[in-house]
Amino acid sequence: MKVRYLFLITFLILLFTNDAKASEIPRLGGWNYDWMIQVKDKLDTGDQTFQPAYQKLIADAETALKKGVYSVTFKKMVPPSGSKNDYMSMGPYWWPDPEKSDGLPYIRRDGEVNPERDNLDRPQVGGLVNDVRTLTLAWFFSGQSEYAEKAAGLLRVWFLDPETLMNPHLKYGQSIPGRTEGRGIGIIDTRAFHVLVDAISVLETSNKLSGDELEDIRTWFGDYFTWLTESQFGKDEEEHPNNHSVAFDAQASGIAYFIGNDEYVARKAREIPQRRIDPMIESDGRQPAELSRTRAHSYSVSNLRNFFDAGEIGLKAGVDIFNYENPDEGSLPKALDYLIDYIDREEDWPYEQISDWTQSENNLGLLIHRAAGIYDNEEYKTLWEELFFERVKTHWSLLVTQGM
Repeated sequence: MKVRYLFLITFLILLFTNDAKASEIPRLGGWNYDWMIQVKDKLDTGDQTFQPAYQKLIADAETALKKGVYSVTFKKMVPPSGSKNDYMSMGPYWWPDPEKSDGLPYIRRDGEVNPERDNLDRPQVGGLVNDVRTLTLAWFFSGQSEYAEKAAGLLRVWFLDPETLMNPHLKYGQSIPGRTEGRGIGIIDTRAFHVLVDAISVLETSNKLSGDELEDIRTWFGDYFTWLTESQFGKDEEEHPNNHSVAFDAQASGIAYFIGNDEYVARKAREIPQRRIDPMIESDGRQPAELSRTRAHSYSVSNLRNFFDAGEIGLKAGVDIFNYENPDEGSLPKALDYLIDYIDREEDWPYEQISDWTQSENNLGLLIHRAAGIYDNEEYKTLWEELFFERVKTHWSLLVTQGM
């Protein structure tokens, strides 16, 4: 009898310990955990507002369950280092020179993606981030453990297994055949790592990764953060005069928050007004460095998203960039309003846009959703409700980002 009672007491201790861990509040840089709890409550009580996004999330998670895993070691090409564990990608807009028999060196065609890039690691890291995010959120909102188990397995392959893990650097990112083995701008390939670390933080509460595994993943990101902030490639990217540097800010800040370096997050956010907003946004809201591209609308929207991402992480460290106005009266709201003026007016857009206008405009709608909450702006709220909700109501970000 004593053995039975001892077993029962031990079982209850373990049960309550696991429940306590599973109920811990995750430390999220970009996602809003309070909002996620509200959304979950609405879903549980039958509110239909977020059902389209939830149903799409579950469908995507079911697809992800059937997929395999992702690894940098799956590529056929071996990086210059001789190790397939080193990430390698190719610049997306570089093509064989038709006037050269071997096509070398490659030449640039801005905005036109060479499908050769899919032979390397860019699709692998994209698949990893998308599936871990999808599976983690599907677990969080549905409670189905198989989603969390699959997400944990994907992380083990990419970050922990010595045979398949990615070494924590991007020395061979966005290489160009005949020109260079890698470039600082290749760091944008892992821009979405700031989303991935939030997913990992949520997944931590599922208990599907052990304490040692989580510590090893944080060690990996600590090593990567050191390379990101101290290597010459990282310094080059941080100084880039267009969207690349703002994407760097979002990525580096998200990782810093994940590993507990709040001082870096605050310092980086304090730098953004003078270092980014001053030179990048004009008095009427135009972003000249993005408007010079062949996908000017897409790049303008994308860079504004970078600002929002970096800014929301900065808020967690107590720094607000959203209400800053530069000496020329340029600001994030001005940049948003400039793009809003062209909604449903593709024919009036005065710059090049060789890619899909509708997709870019829908991405703008998601920014308007976020801005409605950040600025408590009635015009943004109305625009979101009357024009964009129906267009993007299945997007996963609505489940993690409060709009209004």
